[in-house]
Amino acid sequence: MLTILRAIQRKGAGLRLLDEPLIDTTSEMADLIMFVVGWAAHWQRRNILRCTAIGRKRAMERGVKFGRKPKLTAQQPQDIAPRFAAGDNIRQLVADYQVSESTLARVRRTESSTATS
Repeated sequence: MLTILRAIQRKGAGLRLLDEPLIDTTSEMADLIMFVVGWAAHWQRRNILRCTAIGRKRAMERGVKFGRKPKLTAQQPQDIAPRFAAGDNIRQLVADYQVSESTLARVRRTESSTATS
């Protein structure tokens, strides 16, 4: 923030907030005020991150699942694998399972990697 304000000042401009009289880069106290405001913003951001991490940890302890819900049930990839092996048309699988081709490609990769291990 101070770097941006310095660049503005080098161009001959200043920043004055009408609703916040302390924010005034044209005064002699500008550097001190900007430092304090920057420090407060940094402290607030760290506090938000800390609180978010605590909330996320508590939610995980309660069993909350994070992320996107899977498009397929746990059983469907196992049903799709033999159809791939049988040579079923991918467009028919897309229509049957209402998913994208990329989802089916991931199923194929996952199922083939678990079959070889």
